[in-house]
Amino acid sequence: MKPDDRIAVRAEGLGKRYKIYSDSSGRLVEFFSFGQAKRHTEKWAVQDVSFELPRGSALGVVGANGAGKSSLLKLVTGVAVPTTGRVEINGRLSSLLELGAGFHPEFSGRDNVFMNAALMGVSKAEVRDRFDDIAAFADLGDAMDQPVRIYSSGMSMRLGFAVAMVADPDILVLDEVLAVGDHAFQQKCIERLNEIRQSGTTILFVSHAISQVRRICDRCLWIHGGRVVMAGDSTSVTDEYSNYFHARAVGRAARLAATGHAVSATAAHLTNVKLCPAGKTEEVDSFRSGDHVDFHLGFRNPTGEGKFHLGLIVNRSDEVQVFTSRSLDAGMSYEGEGGYAVVRVPLRVSGGEFYVSGFLLDESCDHILDQRQAWARFRVDHDGDDLGVFLAETEWITSQGAS
Repeated sequence: MKPDDRIAVRAEGLGKRYKIYSDSSGRLVEFFSFGQAKRHTEKWAVQDVSFELPRGSALGVVGANGAGKSSLLKLVTGVAVPTTGRVEINGRLSSLLELGAGFHPEFSGRDNVFMNAALMGVSKAEVRDRFDDIAAFADLGDAMDQPVRIYSSGMSMRLGFAVAMVADPDILVLDEVLAVGDHAFQQKCIERLNEIRQSGTTILFVSHAISQVRRICDRCLWIHGGRVVMAGDSTSVTDEYSNYFHARAVGRAARLAATGHAVSATAAHLTNVKLCPAGKTEEVDSFRSGDHVDFHLGFRNPTGEGKFHLGLIVNRSDEVQVFTSRSLDAGMSYEGEGGYAVVRVPLRVSGGEFYVSGFLLDESCDHILDQRQAWARFRVDHDGDDLGVFLAETEWITSQGAS
């Protein structure tokens, strides 16, 4: 096939199959039986994946853990050989697939810059000319001359990203590299990625952070079970990806109900949930990071007897639990025939889709009287970078001398 200069990366029918052995003797048995005895099962990490990536575009790849994202990048970068299909690369490729990959732990950060640049075909003279800029971007200070083995994950990410920039790649492949590090450096990396993309560099970016994918990428692949579920613009694909996780959570709640979870007409139970801006009563389903939100939990107790506690759980769309709040922890309980409780929460979370589950406990908290999984859904928009789920308000206090 004649290369198309407009396409930086082309994948056609990519597949990667691995043999899984239950014990160490399986390989020997197969070898000495000349293939007559089979002692393995087969697993496709990637299957029938095709896409074209034009020059200057950015493709995000999303999917749950084990979906095949990292395996796909290894096929694209040549780290792994495809079982089926082919990859066409048009241009100089640089990649950062794992933090610390390619670094010698006993060498300093400076030495690792020169060593990795040489592996990418960059001359020592060119690295010397550009080293001050590289060091300024990594911003490691004196640690640049310390062994890499003492680096934290955030420091390794700084060095790795700076090294990946050394070769001025035509194609840059990144696998979850912005999952660590401080906010300021993540922001600098995203700005740098957008700059090089505008100058014509093509980017292939894997991340669990939906907001980062949307900020960096104009296109997106959603992979599940090694196959492409959806391909298109980054907003549409990530929206559907979030919808999938919410629907799966709702499905679990439905299965729970089908297995016999039912509320007696005379027992205390939850009736509804409503999310409102703090101090207001109109229901909304979209907020900004940092907003204060009132969660209204309605309940009924037809007999009017006894006391009980209420609680709520908020999960992100990928099922990561964000927080739990219980009236018990606030020293509060409820009684009477019905009403509602209001829980005010500052949403110091990264952007994304979230869902609320509610539960009602007896006075001793030994028994769950009612629970509603994936009861309501809401969205949080965040202008900054995703630095984990919770955006803590912290204060750094500088002091002199030994601690």
